Order: sequence, then C-alpha cells, then structure tokens
Amino acid sequence: MPTKSITKHLLLGASCAVIAACSDASISSPGEENQVPPPSQGGGGGGTQSLNLIPAGGCPTGTASQTTTVSYSGGDADVTACRVTGTLTQNVTIPAGETFFISGPVFVGQDDGASTASTSGTTTAGAPGGPTLTIEEGATLVGESGGDYIVITRGSSIDAEGTSTDPIVMTSALDLVEQRLGAPRTGSDTARGEWGGLVINGRAPINACIDGTATGGTEDCQKSGEGSSGLFGGGTADDNSGTLRYVQVKYAGFRVNNEDELNGIAFQGVGSDTTAEFIQVHNNQDDGIEMFGGTVDLRNIVLTGIADDSMDYTDGWVGSAQFVLVRQLPDDGDQGFEFDNNGDDNTALPRSNPRISNFTLVGQRDSSSSDFGMLLREGTAGDLVNGVVVDFNDACLDVDQPETHGLAGSDLTIRSTFFDCNANFEDDDDGFDEAAFFNAGANNTTGANSLAGQFFPGPNEQAVTAIDPTTVDAGFSAADYIGAFSPSETVSSNWAAGWTFGLFPDPGCPAGTTEAADTIGGQRVCQIEGNITSDLTLTGGNLYEIIGPVFVGVDRGADPANPEPSGIEASLTIEPGATLFGSAGSDYLVVARGSQIFSNGTANQPVIMTSRADVEGTQADPNTSRGEWGGLVINGRAPINACIDGTATGGSVDCEKSGEGSSGLFGGATADDDSGAINYTRVQYAGFRVNNEDELNGIAFQGVGTGTEVDFIQVHNNQDDGVEFFGGTVNAKHIVLTGNADDSLDYTDGWTGNVQYVIVQHAADDADQGFEFDSNGDDNSAEPFSNPTISNFTLIGQRASSASDLGMLLREGTKGDLINGIVVDFNDAGADVDNDLTFTHANNDELQVRSVFFDNPENFNTDDDVADGDSSQFDEAAFFSGEANNTTGTTSLAGFSFITDMSNNNAKGVVPDAAGPEAGVTVIDPSTIDPFFDSVDYIGAVEDANDDWFQGWTLQQQ
Repeated sequence: MPTKSITKHLLLGASCAVIAACSDASISSPGEENQVPPPSQGGGGGGTQSLNLIPAGGCPTGTASQTTTVSYSGGDADVTACRVTGTLTQNVTIPAGETFFISGPVFVGQDDGASTASTSGTTTAGAPGGPTLTIEEGATLVGESGGDYIVITRGSSIDAEGTSTDPIVMTSALDLVEQRLGAPRTGSDTARGEWGGLVINGRAPINACIDGTATGGTEDCQKSGEGSSGLFGGGTADDNSGTLRYVQVKYAGFRVNNEDELNGIAFQGVGSDTTAEFIQVHNNQDDGIEMFGGTVDLRNIVLTGIADDSMDYTDGWVGSAQFVLVRQLPDDGDQGFEFDNNGDDNTALPRSNPRISNFTLVGQRDSSSSDFGMLLREGTAGDLVNGVVVDFNDACLDVDQPETHGLAGSDLTIRSTFFDCNANFEDDDDGFDEAAFFNAGANNTTGANSLAGQFFPGPNEQAVTAIDPTTVDAGFSAADYIGAFSPSETVSSNWAAGWTFGLFPDPGCPAGTTEAADTIGGQRVCQIEGNITSDLTLTGGNLYEIIGPVFVGVDRGADPANPEPSGIEASLTIEPGATLFGSAGSDYLVVARGSQIFSNGTANQPVIMTSRADVEGTQADPNTSRGEWGGLVINGRAPINACIDGTATGGSVDCEKSGEGSSGLFGGATADDDSGAINYTRVQYAGFRVNNEDELNGIAFQGVGTGTEVDFIQVHNNQDDGVEFFGGTVNAKHIVLTGNADDSLDYTDGWTGNVQYVIVQHAADDADQGFEFDSNGDDNSAEPFSNPTISNFTLIGQRASSASDLGMLLREGTKGDLINGIVVDFNDAGADVDNDLTFTHANNDELQVRSVFFDNPENFNTDDDVADGDSSQFDEAAFFSGEANNTTGTTSLAGFSFITDMSNNNAKGVVPDAAGPEAGVTVIDPSTIDPFFDSVDYIGAVEDANDDWFQGWTLQQQ
C-alpha cells in the first residue's frame, strides 16, 4: 500500500495497538513434547532496572503478563512482558511493533500427521489446516534460554511478514535488554546459544525414515526432529507452512548433545508453497539454516557469525536457493555450505538435489575454526552456479564419499564460480581430485578476489561469465553476475541493507556533508548547503537536510561544445530509501546545466524529498500542509522558445531563460541533453511563492533533454504546480500528482516531450487545473511550439469544490496530442481552450484530444472568449465532440484513492470498473505514434484492479 507517513519509518519500534486477532488464541499443555534444559544467561553487577513491554491494551487473550530478571552488563533488569507458552490450538497474532516473550517450547498446533487428509479436516494438498502464528511487522519475540523455542507442527503455519524497514526480530532476552538498557551489540560480538530457535515441520518428501520399511518420499517416511521438535515428512511436495519474510533470528541454537542441536531455523520436511525470503540468522550456536529434506525454496538469505555450518541440508532436500550471503566470524565457524544426502544411506531417495544460484561465502582466512567453503558429501546431487567463495582457512571445496564422487560432473555440478581460499581444494587421501572437478565446470575461476566492501563484486568477479539462473530453475530471477550482490549495489544500497543486523558498517555522513548536532527520531542528520562541486552520493540510513538553495554544480552554459570556463560539473547520487528535507521555502535543490542528479529510488525504497515538519511529525494537518520547503529544479540545455535575449532564435544556444526562484539559466540546442535519472522519487509538501509570478514547483524541468530518465515520480501537496516543464524535450512515465494547490501538470516555453501514465487527484481545500498547457504566454507564436504527446492519463477533480477549476486548460498557442484519457469531477469544466492561435492549431489538427472520457458538471467550458480578449469565440463542445472517440458519461472510477474525501465525486478512486463506460472508449495505440510509448488497450492511467504500479512507493492522505 502507499505510505501514509514518513514518521513511522523514522520511529522504529514505536508501540502499536493490540488488534482483535490476538484474542483468537488458546493455550494448552505441550503434552509429551520434552523441554530442553536451559543454559545460564550469565550475569553482571549494579542496580536493578525496570523494563515494561506490556502493550497499551494489556496482554491479549491466551497470553499472560510475567516479570523476569535478566542479568546484563549494567546489572539486573526486571522485564515485564506478555508471554506465549505451551501448545497453541487457535490462531495467535503478535501485534506490529510489540515485544512478546516465549516460555519453553511453544508448539503451534498439534502434529496433524503426514497426510493432508488430516484430523482437522484439511483435504487440499499443501494447505495448512491447524492454527497460524501471525507475527506482524516490527514485532519482537524473545527467549530467555535454550529451552525457549518455537515449533510449527505439520498442518499448522507461521505468517511472519516484516518489511525492509520494520523486520521481525527473534532474539534472546539478554540481547533485548542490552539493546534497551545496556551496551547494544554490533554484529562482531561472539554471543550465541542464548535461546532455542525456530523449527518448522512440514509434510513434504524426505528420505530418512524412522520406519526402516518405509519408502522415501511417501507418507510412510517420517522422521523425528532435533531438539524434541516432533515428526516431519510426508508425500506433499507443495505443502504450505506459511511465510517468513524480512525476519531476523539472532543468538539462538542450543546443543542438547553432539548429535542433537537446535539450528537458527530448521526447515524439516517443508514444502514448496512455503515462502522463505529476506531472512537473516545471526550468531547461531549450531547451523544457521538447515533443510531436512523437503522442497522449500529460499531467497535472499543472510547467515552471519554461525558457529557450525552456515547453510546445511540433508535427508533429500530438492528445493532451490538464490541470493545467499555467508560471513563467518573469527572465533567460531565450520563450513559455509555443508550439503548431504543421507548420512546413514548415501543412496537414499529422493536424493538431495537442489539448485543454488548467486551465493557469496566469506570465511576467515586466518582462523583455524573456518573450515571449508563448500563441503559436498554423503551422496548429494545439485547444481551450484554463480558463486563467490573466499577466505576459508581449510579450503574452498571438499567432496567426500564415493557416492558423491560418482555424481560429480553429471548430477553434481559447480559452474560460474570464483574461488580464493588458503587452499582452493582439499588435498585429502580419498582419491577424488577436487581441482579437476571444479576446473571442468563451465566458467569456474580461481584467483585473488577483488571484492569491494567485503561482499560486492569487483573487476575479477565481474570478469567471470555468469550462467542465466532462469535456465537452471524457472523460479530464479535473471542475474548476469556472480555472487549474492550485483555490481551496481553498494554497502548502503543493496537488497540486504536496512533490515539486517550487524552486516554493514555505519556509513556516517558522506564526505561533502556535515553531521548535525541533533538527530531526528534517532536518525543521524547530514546537512548539505551551498554548491556541490564534486560528485556526491547520499547513502541510505541518514536524513539529509537541505540548507538554503543547494546547487549541484555551477552552470556550464548552453553549449556543451563550448562550456563556460567558470562552470563546474558535478553529480548528486541519491541511494534508495534516502530522505532529504528542507525547513523553509528557501531550502531547495537545483541541478545546474552540465551537472546531473541520479535519484535511484526503488519500489520498496523510494527516495523522499520532504519537509522538516513532515520528518518530525509536527504538521498541524498533513492533509492540508503545503509550502514547507522549496522543491527540486533541474536545468538543462534542451531547446526552449522563451529567450531573455529578444534577438535570439528559439531553440538555439542563444535562447536561454532565467528559472523561477533564482534557480539559474536553462535552455540550449541539445535535444538529447542528459541531466541524469529520477526513479521512484517522491517530492512532498514543497512549493514556495516568491511572488505572484515567481513560484517554486514540486519538480521544475527547465530545458531538460531526452537523455534524462524520468519514471515513477510523485509530487504531493505542493503549494504551486506539481510538475512543470519549461521547454525542453524530456520524456516521463508513471507520474502521480496529488493534492497540489495550483496546476497538477503544467508546461510552457516550447516543451516537446512525451508522457505516459499520469494520475492527478485534487484535494478539496485547494487546487486549480489538472492540466495547464501553454506554448509561450508572451508570444503565442514563438517557436519551437509546445507540442507534446500525452497518453493514458486519469484526472480527478473535486466536483463540489470551487478550488477545483478545469480538468484541461489548453492555451497560449500550444500544439499537442492528448489521447486515452479520463477527466472527471472538475468543478468549473472538464476542458477549456483559450487564445486565437490555440484555436487555429485545434482547427488544423495540430492540437488533438482523442479517446478521452469526460464526466464533469460541465464537460466543456462555455466562457466568452471575445470578452477575454480573443478575436473569436471557440466552441469547445464542438471541438471535443468532433475529435475521434471522445465520450461523455458517468464514471465508474472507484477503489484505491490518494485523497480521503471523495464523497461529493462520482469518482471514488482511480481504478475503472472492467464493465464501466471507460472500457467502451475506443483506444488509440500510442506506440504507433512514438516508440517511447507502451502499447495499451485501455484509456486512463490504470488498467484495472490488478494494475497497481502506483502503490507501495507513493504517499496518500491520512
């Protein structure tokens, strides 16, 4: 869903209200399951502190408040929290942001057997029938000892869905107290085994059967899990045990004996319909993650500081894994990968045979505890591709047992993998030549690694030819690189950043910024002011304050072949998830001609440019707040038609103009000028009125060229226009303009670009036009004329608000082609055309409006053009009705809305009904006009309820 407030992401760990689902819980005795005896927590000295973690509404039904004393570095702490214990026989929810303790082994459900025809009545293959443990984003589960662990039984499920900014954390009481009261851990600590861990039992096939007469992979083949965690296995390959997404498991793992230990997460017979992605296991006493048979697929896995094997499998696992990162600590660690089929019977079927792609395994070269990067043994098959294995003390690779040797090169392969260890290949006396096996694999390489920032591929890794992972497993994502990270990812911008613990160093404030004395919401503030005269990257994890007008570079002039010698070229790169803010209208960002901006947001981590009041959460009313800082201005060298030199020819290097808000000169003759890229970027609460004729827009594209990439941008609650193009040629897709006080999308000065997919929604308190399109207000005949093509737009006004003027105002000599649109609920009219030269262009088909649906109180304006200064009266109704495929009717728009109050509108949201009148409008294929456009068969910015490009990265009213 779109984001409702930035404050939530800055105040992680804030308490959330207990929701009603928590009352759907029942606790009973765990029965015959045996509790593992706990180890000691250790102790400290000093006084006793108190830590109250009870939610505002109290402990939900099925849980109980209890106080325990935890000894930590600062003394003792009395911790009061809600506790979950015993066997859960009904659904239980851990609310977002809350901290709950678990006591003893907590079993979710009672084992429902190997068959999906279960006692609970479930008969659909793969579907759970028992209770579900739901853990909401930002929640924390805490165990006090090795005897505290969670088991998901067969037929039951877990739904643990954190987010990239609010992961779920499962950790120890000691870690929790140190984080809150003592000395927070950093990721280099050596604490382990402070609680049990997480076990998931499923009904997917395994090959290790407690019944010696059973056939592997059938319902008769079951096994008893480690740590008295119950039975697992069955014959349901697509068994579904729920979801783990954005989850940390820290400081777990308890050794019952040498053969029976609790892993961080044990996937025991877990099926392929289970989701397991974006998971970190940190400092586990035993293995990090182990698959005991089953078919589950893993994605985006981080395993750090594991004392035994970081990733392990046995008992016939046939799933897949992509994007796996392993980092060992110096004090303890065995294998990076330890991969087995069946230790008792190497030939057991179904044979372990996973597909694993894009892994980076980093050992400790000087530590004797760092054994092998990959130990392949006990009859395993598998296909391992696109790997990086470095710095293991013993060797990068060892292959053991004759059964495994016999599969090597056929059913067991390693391809496109880079090795750099003390010894790349184990030299034991088993008669198998690991080096020959590895060197025979396609694209395998040994050498000195060039990893940057510990994990990111350098030139030596990038030189290895990658295997297309989609040819290995249809479920893999395409990747043309080896290792867990792509060459374009950095320490502060990668798939593991933001939600993992202790993996990346604190980047601090980048050089070129200054750290402020105070933080906001616990986040560091880095200040930017003046001119940026060298390349600057704003990394994630900080807030960035814009102080005064900040210029990227110094203007290099209109002609790139003869740049101004006093100018300076620079670039500003903004990494995903970074937030910039200003405190007043005088705080704004300008990109000078010859310089560039790269705002590299993503759908999950947009770049946000906003106000201090928004960041601090001090706005009186976010729904009506505007003009709290300046905005973003980009100056380019593309052609314009408004020249400060009255003798200059429009579109030439002599035709330049001074930008609004003292933002500098723009314009030139370079149609393909490149000012960088703006992707998944929000500009909110901006816009500053210098005077009635000089105002800062949310984003001003001033003479910007086609070499600039613009895709997925939102301007929300701007005091002036949302987006305005001042000449230039820049193209854009996926524009969202919401709650803007002046015109939502505006152009002038000879803009000739293309735009596809535009959503405009007016707020009731303040707005003007949806589209206000001009060529040149001082000289309507100035060339080059504004002449864009715009396709797939949805413009929604406020039917009962006098502030919501016209859907489209076309004037001052503009040309253009506007197609496949929806224009509804504008108070004045759906469309108006002004000025004599605009009338001429409309009558000559140089200004066209086609395949557009109108539903407004008055669809076409009936103003007196002669009284307004034009020489003739223009008949808007005749023009629009005479254009191809235009239609009027009652809109069906409903569903998602950026604006909360749509009560007086016919349109209640931005999504058309599949059977609504909009679907009956004949569509013009925009790709036949210009290859920039996507081919579409619908009008409006949104196709249907399944089209959600505008959600997840945007801001909506609260």
